[in-house]
Amino acid sequence: MRQTFAGTLLVLFFLLKGTKLPTPRQMLFHLIVGFLLISCSNGLTTWAIQYIPSFLGALIACLMPFVLIISNSVLFNEKVKPIVYLALIIGFTGVTILLSSFSEEMHGANFLFGILLSLISIGTWTSGTLISTRNKLNVDPFEGIGWQMLFGGIMLFIASRLTGQHVPFNSIPAAAWMEFFYLSLIGSIFCFMCYLYALKTLPISLVSIYVYINPIVALLLGVLILNEKITVQIVVGAAVTFCGIYMVKKFST
Repeated sequence: MRQTFAGTLLVLFFLLKGTKLPTPRQMLFHLIVGFLLISCSNGLTTWAIQYIPSFLGALIACLMPFVLIISNSVLFNEKVKPIVYLALIIGFTGVTILLSSFSEEMHGANFLFGILLSLISIGTWTSGTLISTRNKLNVDPFEGIGWQMLFGGIMLFIASRLTGQHVPFNSIPAAAWMEFFYLSLIGSIFCFMCYLYALKTLPISLVSIYVYINPIVALLLGVLILNEKITVQIVVGAAVTFCGIYMVKKFST
């Protein structure tokens, strides 16, 4: 809902400024990117953390830089240094160590389902990112994010209605509306604008580094709010994963 609200605000802002409506091709572009980044990636991530701990979901998301590098190499023939592949192996080793600490829980279908959702969300986010950086439609990133959030939010809202996951407006407490407006303005408009601006001005490998912060925040919040447990195995797995990610960043630029 916040994505739809934030997208509506941005679209109205640019329309009131006299900005022309996007062409049909630009509209289709916004629809596709919004579907991949908002509807699929955000939606699947939210769904996934119902089945897996929050810090595990954030750590799985750290595989995104790996997927971006491989995708650029395969799809756009960008050269990758051999040491980067070694870094990828180190990163995946860390994730393997991390997941092995949940070996008992992994026998449950729901746990594996949550991991699968997280992995698919990485693929959709990567696809949306690559499409955004490779488009030739002369799309203003700040105007475009409004349409993308609007389209993506609407599709996500429809999906929530069809699956019975929506929450009636009259059941939302007053305090939650303050959080809603904060997340709409800061979490959606500001953060997505920063992300798309970075994609236009910085290398993809550098932009993707933002995911390194997510596990730290998720881990701290999970411990402080949800009383989630931290084991030595999780710490070791996370450290090895971060080592691989750091090496990818260092040797791919």
